[in-house]
Amino acid sequence: TTGSQTPQTASSHPPLLASHLVPAVAMQTTLSLTIFAAALLAAPADAFAAPRAARGVSVSRSAVSRSVAPRASFDMALTITEDEVIKAQRIWADGVVGIGKAFTDGGDYVAMATAAASDIYAYDYGKVLFKPTRCAEVQFRPEPKDALSYFVGGDIAEDGGFAIQPWSDVKFVNHGINCHGNTAIAMGNYWFTDANTGKKSKVEYTFGYRKFEEGKIRIFLHHSSVPYQPPTEGAAAASSGATTVKKSDGGITVSKGDKHIHIYL
Repeated sequence: TTGSQTPQTASSHPPLLASHLVPAVAMQTTLSLTIFAAALLAAPADAFAAPRAARGVSVSRSAVSRSVAPRASFDMALTITEDEVIKAQRIWADGVVGIGKAFTDGGDYVAMATAAASDIYAYDYGKVLFKPTRCAEVQFRPEPKDALSYFVGGDIAEDGGFAIQPWSDVKFVNHGINCHGNTAIAMGNYWFTDANTGKKSKVEYTFGYRKFEEGKIRIFLHHSSVPYQPPTEGAAAASSGATTVKKSDGGITVSKGDKHIHIYL
């Protein structure tokens, strides 16, 4: 009948997208990826490095890695050992004894001490941290002349010349030695034997050693101190000002501060 046509639904058209367009697009995509992959594999290894050079990143075919500057190699010949530290301690001890003997014998002990300051301590290489035992007003000795004054006397008024006491023997007893590369730290007690009386004195120490060119080992750190002495009962009472009463032979002693009265019974 004129004007009465049956409308067609979408399913009545040929499925062009499903049967023709999709395979064509898939084929084109596969071809493009294949060409790109072939070009990528054929490119030089550094072809993609330039755009990222400013950020320190390099690109290779297999991975992206951050550029790292190579570490400076350490000269293993400069590695310091415990045996070398013990040998350096023996040299120091012999130096102190030798300076004292030269003083006693009327030799040139000042020249010997001057040479020791250069050959044993690192003053010729840089900063030295030196805090001797018998010093109160000038605790630290950063210059060679300050160290020399401590050992043999000099411009510093409190220095009586530690090495010219003199000593007949110095013995190191290490608590421990820690070696790391060209540096070592040693801690312990050393014993000094008075050449005149034979009395031994105990002193605490920390030494720092560094190995320089040509195998030269020098002290860059030296700290010495007398062991802590806890106050005695009498000294503690005297410092506090308290009155104490103690029995003694034949009576009692009454003390207050530095004053004492003995009562005989």
